[in-house]
Amino acid sequence: MSGGSALVFLHKQGYIALSCFVRLKPTGWCFRLSCPLHRGSSLRGAQCRAVAKRVKGHRMYFRVQYIIRDFKFGDAQISVSDPAKQIDVLLSKRPGDETSPPLERNQGIAKATCQRELPTRHHDEAVSSGSLSIRKEIVSQVHHDMYEMILHTIRLARWRCNSTNGIPNPIQWGGEFDWSVDGVAWKRVADNLHLKMVFSRPFIPWTNETAEFVAAKVLGDLDEPLGHQLLREAAANRKDNLRSSLVLAVVAAEVGFKQFASNTFPDTDWILEKLPSPPLNTMLQVFPWPKLGVLINGKVPSIPDSIQGVLKKAVTLRNQIVHLGVANLEVETVDSVITAVRDLLYFLDALRGQSWAGNYMSPDALKSLAES
Repeated sequence: MSGGSALVFLHKQGYIALSCFVRLKPTGWCFRLSCPLHRGSSLRGAQCRAVAKRVKGHRMYFRVQYIIRDFKFGDAQISVSDPAKQIDVLLSKRPGDETSPPLERNQGIAKATCQRELPTRHHDEAVSSGSLSIRKEIVSQVHHDMYEMILHTIRLARWRCNSTNGIPNPIQWGGEFDWSVDGVAWKRVADNLHLKMVFSRPFIPWTNETAEFVAAKVLGDLDEPLGHQLLREAAANRKDNLRSSLVLAVVAAEVGFKQFASNTFPDTDWILEKLPSPPLNTMLQVFPWPKLGVLINGKVPSIPDSIQGVLKKAVTLRNQIVHLGVANLEVETVDSVITAVRDLLYFLDALRGQSWAGNYMSPDALKSLAES
């Protein structure tokens, strides 16, 4: 018996195609290698089965669990499955007898389980050492797939049931991530702990100058510009929803600049209010800065390049979110956008006569401003 089926297995020197097989003896099959480096060589029955096993890998089991907020589906058990990814998700009300962390109103439990083929080397290493790290790409991908399916399930449930009051990110407490070779005995996945230190001022100094400013201005019409208010909302959303945070930050920049232009040149009010606005970076570039009658270091002011570069990227990301519904965001990206918008707004405040505003611009923006 013979055939022409092409097979592929992983050799220590790469992938080698097995172009054909012929039964030579009753003892087993002989596979003839088509790899130029191994012409004339062959692998027999037991060897071939071992190779096939190494190629296929080993089935392993994973599970993850989170405590979620705003679970307003009563005692419902929401169960879904993805056969292609071999993931099962179960959403349910958090049991009343759980005490750690303290039980809160409308909390739920989100669980996901997954079966996945892992390379033999990962399986053997995990079995021998008793440890499997999330730092391995395939393990990290399993975690990502389960996490995303949990979020997808919650979004669909909220949408279908008109649950519009929930916090955008429903995950309240980080989850347990476990692995198993048989789906019975479980061990915790190693290195599944992520810490990020965010440094900020422990307190905001209240000076006599600040007190005098507030006491005097509260009697007049001056108020915090709307751009700053929107940026504060963007910063507050950063923890729970990067997408919303970035969109609001860009809106804060656009609103802040338009308000600045309108207050500086009142005759342009009707243009800013009635006509479609060009992109933010275009407005920043074509604005008649010389007409402000202000010089910085003996030069006509302009938006620092460090700010404009980040804002241009932010507008592109905002458009992808708003018009295409997609954008891959990292915390660092959103943080840089919030910083750039804050620099822009305080720079505009300084140009409007608030000399103290420059103290709150970032070192990078001040350096760029000094070099421009």
